[in-house]
Amino acid sequence: MKIAVLSDIHANSWALEAVLKDIKSKKIKELYDLGDSLYGPLDPMGTFKLIEKNNIKSLSGNQDREIIENLGKKSGNQTINYIVENLDNVAIEWLKQLPKERIINNSVYCCHGTPNNDTTYLLEEVQANSVFTRQAASIEALLSKIKQKFVLCGHSHLPKIVETNQRTIINPGSVGVPAYDDNTPHFHKMENYCKKARYSIIEVIGDSVVIEQIAINYDFEEAARTAELNGRSDWALWLRTGRA
Repeated sequence: MKIAVLSDIHANSWALEAVLKDIKSKKIKELYDLGDSLYGPLDPMGTFKLIEKNNIKSLSGNQDREIIENLGKKSGNQTINYIVENLDNVAIEWLKQLPKERIINNSVYCCHGTPNNDTTYLLEEVQANSVFTRQAASIEALLSKIKQKFVLCGHSHLPKIVETNQRTIINPGSVGVPAYDDNTPHFHKMENYCKKARYSIIEVIGDSVVIEQIAINYDFEEAARTAELNGRSDWALWLRTGRA
């Protein structure tokens, strides 16, 4: 089984197009997305069309859920309002039916954050003054009900591979946003220090896995200018620098 794994596209159709071109060149037919696909002050509808056209099997992320929760009302979040106005009914219905988890070929478990919470990082722990990789025991506690040996997760935007005694956990990184800051549970920054779009190729061979973590160049400046036009200079900085 050989698959391409994407996550955290965040409405960045420019990055997604570049990633899809690379995947096509490698002749990989099965594409999976770990969520947070359409949230962003960029190109939500264009991103949805690319996902649909390329038959990408997606999950719901925390900010996909946030879009649905704000339908039919004016949000104090200008980005949410922009997204809702940008998406058509087909895209909205697609968001509504997205699953929160997926099992591939009985051997790979997929989620956005953790199995029980789409806003908790599986591989990272946030404290008041730092972000660090969880200890293996802490990761396994979050995966206590998961039987699969291989786990795919997103949410943190940080490409990472962690092995415990029981399994291998892979975060492919973010297709669309290489850095950001957040206030929950404490203020923190996630930074790749690089503008490239990220994704992974996973090949499961029996009880072992081969992992390629890939970084792709794309027209980040076009995405950054779009973010600025939509009142998000913070996103423009993240896209241009990979720093927050």
